[in-house]
Amino acid sequence: MNERSLRVLEWAKILERLADNTNFSLGKKKALELKPSNKISEVQKNLTITSEALRQYWRNGDPPFGGASDISDIINRVRIGGILEPEQFLRLHGTLRCSGQMHSYLENAGENLQAFRDNLSKFKELLAEIDRCIDEEGMVKDSASSTLRSLRQKKLALASKVRQKINSIVQATENQKYLQDAIVTFRNSRYVVPVKQEYRSKIPGIVHDQSASGATLFIEPAAIVEFNNELALVEKEEQREIERILTELTLRVRAEIAEVKLALETLAELDFVFAKAKLSRQLDANEAQINKQGRINIKQGRHPILKGDVVPISVWLGDEFKVLVITGPNTGGKTVTLKTIGLFCLMTQSGLHIPAQSGSEIAVFDSIYADIGDEQSIEQSLSTFSSHMSNIVNILNEASSNSLVLLEELGAGTDPTEGAALAQAILEFLRERQIVTAATTHYSELKHYAYNTENVQNASVDFDVTTLKPTYNLSIGLPGKSNAFAIASRLGLNEAIINTARSLLTEEQVKMEDILAEIDANRKEAIEARRLAEQRLESYTNLKEKYEQDLAELHEQKENILEQARLEAEEYVKKAKREMDILIGELRKAKGDELEGSIKDSQERVKILQTSLAKKEDKRPIKKKIPKFKLGENVRIKSLRQEGYILQISDDYKEALVQAGIMKVTIKLEDLEKVAEEIAAPKRRIAVKQLSKADTIKAELDIRGKTVEEGLLLIDKYLDDAFLSSLKKVWIIHGKGTGALREAIAVHLKCQPLVKSFKLGEHGEGGSGVTVVELNVD
Repeated sequence: MNERSLRVLEWAKILERLADNTNFSLGKKKALELKPSNKISEVQKNLTITSEALRQYWRNGDPPFGGASDISDIINRVRIGGILEPEQFLRLHGTLRCSGQMHSYLENAGENLQAFRDNLSKFKELLAEIDRCIDEEGMVKDSASSTLRSLRQKKLALASKVRQKINSIVQATENQKYLQDAIVTFRNSRYVVPVKQEYRSKIPGIVHDQSASGATLFIEPAAIVEFNNELALVEKEEQREIERILTELTLRVRAEIAEVKLALETLAELDFVFAKAKLSRQLDANEAQINKQGRINIKQGRHPILKGDVVPISVWLGDEFKVLVITGPNTGGKTVTLKTIGLFCLMTQSGLHIPAQSGSEIAVFDSIYADIGDEQSIEQSLSTFSSHMSNIVNILNEASSNSLVLLEELGAGTDPTEGAALAQAILEFLRERQIVTAATTHYSELKHYAYNTENVQNASVDFDVTTLKPTYNLSIGLPGKSNAFAIASRLGLNEAIINTARSLLTEEQVKMEDILAEIDANRKEAIEARRLAEQRLESYTNLKEKYEQDLAELHEQKENILEQARLEAEEYVKKAKREMDILIGELRKAKGDELEGSIKDSQERVKILQTSLAKKEDKRPIKKKIPKFKLGENVRIKSLRQEGYILQISDDYKEALVQAGIMKVTIKLEDLEKVAEEIAAPKRRIAVKQLSKADTIKAELDIRGKTVEEGLLLIDKYLDDAFLSSLKKVWIIHGKGTGALREAIAVHLKCQPLVKSFKLGEHGEGGSGVTVVELNVD
């Protein structure tokens, strides 16, 4: 793509916004280096991957990229035979753990994301080995080997002896006046005491250092020299054992280095892909349909960089006409329209969704050229006109039939007559070569050209003469009419001057302005008529839905009445059968065999009646009435016994995407019910539940080893149970790790109504590996 065009279309701002959605440096690097592709198969695949990632994002929430980092230096060090440091193992552990979590996250993903999943390993054995040897602070654990444990125990014992001996020296009354301070410190990894210079001979031993002023000497007392020597030997043995452990652990990594490298590259690509999905969600964007025939059809597109209430535009070209000439007032939205077209094409060809209605169509161009803005060069002595013309010359030399050309204020900056003629000739050159072009202008000559030339179409941005403000609406098929006289009149210019100006116009110019004014008035009337028709259609649709709902309710009431009647009739038949059985018994005893025929007839009639009732029951249609749900409405998921609110409803009104806690789940509408206003339950009823829970609930919850999503779900359930059990204070054990789980818990607890306060544990409670929560219990 043309680099100057990327610059004037502000493509870098799109990339910066995309990069803001990445999670670690490799994904960010990919985002900032994204370039549009002109291969339609590649573009389609990238768009499909973005759509799959967006669906996965909606379905499963944020992808678990916590712990991932750029470990390229670690991979290179292992490959050249270097030994990894404990801190590097900690970084490696975070990335490998992320690989396993993403492997699980993508379990039910689409076909393209499954291909990424296949490149991710869980590294269970390697992670377990790192966990066994390296702690959360990046230190080698005692459990890494029995030898290391033994050496560290010996080291502690020796250090204790040294401290006892040197403390006795420091605390001895006779030595107090010789010491600068009654403290024990270290120099060159040896225990020393600070001795005043003048008393050097009073404390025999080895001088290891002195203060800057020379007044203090740091002496290792002779009484502890042997102890210090032995301690130093043990420390060297400890260091050798640590190096042996790190070497063996590095060899384990080297055996799987190819899988580690592939996992890192895949995580970077997935971070980049899900950044596209997140950007799509932020922009409320959709996947565009693509073609190679130069067709552009943007439906209600919103400029992706502008903030605030952006007026959407609908624009199409490349099918019925190749060249679009846009006219209208300054600051009316002409440049925004050009940039929207250019950015939408760049975004689509880069695999990004566009902020427009579903069904929008974008062409895949070989190249995109834009001449927008004023880039006059003082150093090269180029005026505005010369600068534009120099760029246009390059565009005309390079553009092909499958290029997109965007030109702002074509022919401006020079004599209007010559500028208009030159602009018309350039547009004709592009039209003859079937190059898709959109150009803005103020020249009336170009309006006439577009009106009278095949394959060229007028368009305009609207202006409200009453408020003297542009509306930013784009109208294709209608050239922009001049508003100079109307604006001047509204601003208070003398009418005599305005009339004089009108008289200077040619008859053709006056006629053209009148025609444009009439067309504009008719268009506005048509728009208003359409608005009223749509309003009435909506009203009729609502009435129809209401009548259909009422009819369904009546039908349901009818079925309920019939069901009740059938049940009552069935009961009557059962009662009559019981009475008849009694009567038959009595008659048989009294009359004998002569009544047998009539008895059988009566029994047969009862059976027929029972069969008839049963058939009616079988044929009665069973209908489940589905309430009318709205976006954002609070609902209860019957099968999960969870409450949440609706994020999205399917077009066929059968399923909905529901936010339940931290989960997003797709649920059939028949499995949802509306949540009524909550009524405070009497406290005595809660007390009963408290008694039943109190026997089993503990004052601590251990979620070490859980993902953020799993941990937060367990915390929500546990806090409910703890509250019902009247526990005032509970301890959540999450471990130290990378801190991601601890931070997520802190953010989550701030939004929990049951939580009165929370803090990290004290020294005896587990420190930063535990969060202490105080509940709102009376």
